[in-house]
Amino acid sequence: MVPLTRSGSLGYEAPMEKMKDSKILSEVALGNVPPDLAIVHGTLFNAHTGEFISGQSIWIKGKRIAYVGPDHAFNRKGGVTVIDVAGMVLLPGLIDGHTHLSTSLSGIDEFISYVIPGGLTTVIAETVELATIVGKDGIDYFIKGFEGQPIRFYYTAPPLCGLTPVEESMVPSNDKLLPLLKDPRCVGLGEIYWGNLLLKGKQGRRVRELSRLALGLGKRVEGHTAGASGKKLQAYTSFGPSSCHEPITAEEVLERLRLGYWVMVRQGSIRKELPRIQGIFQRQIDFRRLILSTDGVDPKGLIEEGYLDAALRTALQLGVPPALAYQMVTINVAEHFRLDHLIGSLSPGKMADIVVIPSRQEFKPQLVLIGGKTVFKDGKLTIRPRKVNCPKYMLRTVKVEGYSLPSPPKEGKVRVMESVTDLVTRESIVDLDDAEASQDIIMALALDRLHSTQAFMGFLKGFGLKQGAFGSTMSWDSPDLIVLGCDGVSVKTAIARLKETGGGVVHAIGHEIVSELPAPICGVLSLHSVERVREEMRQIEETLSNAGVQGERPILTINTLSTVAIPHLRITHHGYVRLKDRKVLSYRV
Repeated sequence: MVPLTRSGSLGYEAPMEKMKDSKILSEVALGNVPPDLAIVHGTLFNAHTGEFISGQSIWIKGKRIAYVGPDHAFNRKGGVTVIDVAGMVLLPGLIDGHTHLSTSLSGIDEFISYVIPGGLTTVIAETVELATIVGKDGIDYFIKGFEGQPIRFYYTAPPLCGLTPVEESMVPSNDKLLPLLKDPRCVGLGEIYWGNLLLKGKQGRRVRELSRLALGLGKRVEGHTAGASGKKLQAYTSFGPSSCHEPITAEEVLERLRLGYWVMVRQGSIRKELPRIQGIFQRQIDFRRLILSTDGVDPKGLIEEGYLDAALRTALQLGVPPALAYQMVTINVAEHFRLDHLIGSLSPGKMADIVVIPSRQEFKPQLVLIGGKTVFKDGKLTIRPRKVNCPKYMLRTVKVEGYSLPSPPKEGKVRVMESVTDLVTRESIVDLDDAEASQDIIMALALDRLHSTQAFMGFLKGFGLKQGAFGSTMSWDSPDLIVLGCDGVSVKTAIARLKETGGGVVHAIGHEIVSELPAPICGVLSLHSVERVREEMRQIEETLSNAGVQGERPILTINTLSTVAIPHLRITHHGYVRLKDRKVLSYRV
């Protein structure tokens, strides 16, 4: 295992340590000291120039590169390990610049085991999910979990933006987040929803101050501009966000590039944008601020497609020039996060993160090195990720004692959330006395699972569920337990089971549990393997499909009903929230 410590075995060196390393590296480059490892006869991808240069060698000392070039006559004293790659392509290790590890639903160690074979060597991770439930302890869970792992983790401190102040009840004060922003492993402030940054009152002031603190420390502020354009986008941009992963058309990508954003094109389980934005590659513009990222990959995607490697292969298949595709997952990311002095290219002084592939068009890693150590070879991992544990109290966060189930009206006009897509809803008014208009309406219950017994019963139209209830504790940006149901008995069964398992998702019909995915770590993460979670997801999708649900991603649908990130009408335990004005609304018209 390659250790990761704050003092820097994977790259967090103090200035004096770096100076000492530099002197040794220079002696290796001059031929006075032998390298530890020499990779010879490779076709090197130069991330700075976009060239593929044949007949190249890389000499490595410790965890860093000492020499890159055509000279194979290195100092051989002391038993140098030599790897002859016979013309294969040498790439810098891949960097995912924006991801949510929680999307995999399993532990950090499980995630690592699946992404190393795809050439991923560095992760910039968001840390928001558990903090919504347990505050700073949830952030610390990830940070501590990143230590001692075989791949390099950096992270962003989460701004924790909720629909209303009520959803931000567990948010640490800015003073408590400040030490995180000062951590060298923290590259900045995580994605801030544009609507929250522009909000009046305490909610907006809190995140604007947090943004100011991050920028004052020389850290990045990550953007989230979904739905913003024109004057709103420019007003948001004035507060200093440097990137955005939300553009879904070539025109939106171009608009943000022109404003100076690093644009992260998503290709993961939340959205796959490459086919929709591929027209941008026909433009005669500078692409050095274009990045390819995942935004997270679920268990099915990890097993059946891959991770950032799958996104990269898609880019190549769509005709993106290989040099540009590789820059989008290496040097462009490193430059954005001001890490290019360490990673992102194969050049002297940089970390020896190297991926060997058969050819520039065939991205299929044969060998992966991180910090000069082999972590993947001959189709197998050569390391063992460290298992990450959590405090026992984080396994008991579904506290729903004493709640009462609101009685939904059976007649008259009501306000409902109507599904437009798997993720997007709109506000609609439906007359329950109109049998045709109300035939696809089900209950949508939001229940505070942390602090109170408060609950709100609304309605959802267009989900398709015709039997039972579907519940989840994985709500984005909210501490609420959400249940979509056709009858009260099934709803109560789902709630009781989620409390019993510590959270996750469940499909109940009457008193019976027909499928479930337990996720007891803050009600968000499973304790099981990626393979088992994939099977549990498959069973839930199957039983929901049999019960009438039409959407392909029902778990994602229910989990996003509470987030600020997606328009237009959302739900909390105190009412609907209309995003355009943040008004809290009842079902009553």
